[in-house]
Amino acid sequence: MKIKKSLLFLGLALFVLPVTACHDPAAGKIKLDFWIYGDADELSMYRALVTKFNETYGEEHGIYVTTSTKPAGSSYLSLIQYTASSRSGPDIFFTIENEFKKWVDMDICADISTEFNNVTDIDVSDIYDSVVRRLRYNPATNSSEPGEPQYGYPLDVQPTALFYNETFFNNMGIKVISVDEDQMDAWNRNEIPDRRGNKKSDLDITFNVPKKGFYRSMNPYVDGYGWQKPSSLEKMVFNNRIAMNWDEVEDLGMLFTPSYNNEVKEKCSRNLEYGYFTEWWFNYGWSVGGDCIEDLTGTGEYNFALLDGEPNYIVNSETYTGAFTDTVYHKGEILDIKDKYNLEKGQHMEANATGGYVVGETEIHTRPQVLADVTAGTLTKLPSTRDAFGRYLKLGINKDREVEGAKGLAISPNPSIFNNRSVLNYFYSGNIAFIAQTSAYVASVAKQSQAYGFQWDVAPLAKYKEYEDPFDPECDTVIAQGIKAGHSNSKSLCTRDRSAHKQEVAAFIKWMASKNGQALKAELGYFPNQPELVDSIVYKGNAPRNVQAFADALSYQGPGDWWYLPNYTWVEIWANPLNYKVRNSLMDYSAWKLEAIPQTNAELKAKYWKNRA
Repeated sequence: MKIKKSLLFLGLALFVLPVTACHDPAAGKIKLDFWIYGDADELSMYRALVTKFNETYGEEHGIYVTTSTKPAGSSYLSLIQYTASSRSGPDIFFTIENEFKKWVDMDICADISTEFNNVTDIDVSDIYDSVVRRLRYNPATNSSEPGEPQYGYPLDVQPTALFYNETFFNNMGIKVISVDEDQMDAWNRNEIPDRRGNKKSDLDITFNVPKKGFYRSMNPYVDGYGWQKPSSLEKMVFNNRIAMNWDEVEDLGMLFTPSYNNEVKEKCSRNLEYGYFTEWWFNYGWSVGGDCIEDLTGTGEYNFALLDGEPNYIVNSETYTGAFTDTVYHKGEILDIKDKYNLEKGQHMEANATGGYVVGETEIHTRPQVLADVTAGTLTKLPSTRDAFGRYLKLGINKDREVEGAKGLAISPNPSIFNNRSVLNYFYSGNIAFIAQTSAYVASVAKQSQAYGFQWDVAPLAKYKEYEDPFDPECDTVIAQGIKAGHSNSKSLCTRDRSAHKQEVAAFIKWMASKNGQALKAELGYFPNQPELVDSIVYKGNAPRNVQAFADALSYQGPGDWWYLPNYTWVEIWANPLNYKVRNSLMDYSAWKLEAIPQTNAELKAKYWKNRA
């Protein structure tokens, strides 16, 4: 009987097992392979999104996506390039902005505009067009205008903001508030709470707080003495809803740098070495209307413009017509380089070897009419791009070296210290008080800040802003300011020409970029593409309370300079010696400048110039 029962159970097991094994969720569906990379948390997030797609849209439309984990960095890039023309490559892969145009030109990324348009049941209209247009590209004109070929959509949009250690701020007696500029008057009257729910009286603030990013009740610069650390009687307030100007950033950076203020080691952390770090110049140069590259003719005659020494000009009137381009500018827009220079119609400007411009053999400067319009109040003068870049660069230059006639501040670490440790590790361990970083690291900082035991938050990037009386701490009347600026990177999804299922790929990419996928991404602690989903982010650790700063940034931040042209070798010409030599104080800025301008212009002319129209 025991033998018969055993045989019976075995027979039942043999009967049941094949039924279970035959259940294949991919059976009868179009199968797509998605190559992913990242740390353990990122990989888990990507897999969760794919699972959700397979269970919902994929199930309804007969699509099934699998993931294949690949090594990150250059290895991933090499794998994508190696398999571009083979049958065994991925259907979906990541592309980053500095590789995107090059990969299109190499026929690695496929134009699937038609397939995207055919997917009408997934809405991506709530993604900022400034982000989507980065995945549009016309190789013949190097343009990314509406209606031009679309190669993908962003999976991760990564705007930039200041990450700051709020525990350090509190330890130094800095009150932190979160009040929008247009709400400051009401908040100062104690009528409304700030975004954290705190009224002025709740924070025991009895004085009127100016509309500034960082306020000190005493001028930190005393005649004949240079920068002064805060006194015991001083009142200090940091408002994480108002962008600091360049002076305020430097003041705050010196306050947290031990070589200026050794008290921070006792009050904050023995590990503290520097106040501030940013590896990007964008929010300095772009804020005053400058850039590192300019097309002098509109036909692809590019030149290196980062060291343009002529002031920039912003429009005050409702409209203003450019004298050379006939562009109709609106209030708050900054003049094009061809409209600010004294250039007559029909003339052709060329770059010289010092960062300026010539017509023939004659060096040109600001147009006289522009100067007259400044006097009339129609325009306001802003710093030159060179001045803006100099202010950025001197943050980390040693005090015994100069940038554009000004001594280095040494409030930022040199890039060489990050060979073995990332800037985020420096931030976690209390070596630095505040940094410029992208939203890609919000989930990581939330987790690590809890492990290291400090509170943190985010604030807008600094921008150019000039007060009527810069020596009066109470004065917040702005007489000149640039535009909001900064870069937002993106990690996007594309497909190969050899993929046999582009229509299904287009649906998957759109789903991942839309609220369908992004809502789940937010639930897992990652920043979404859509600003309206920001409040639904679930953090594992100490959550930032001003995450709205990232959502605000999405509306104006653009791609970095590595995206401008099909190849970024022209960036490496000037950026590599800048980052590895100048910023590490191994090379003088003046020596770098003499090499960077002609060498970069030669590279641009040799590889990127089109025939002049």
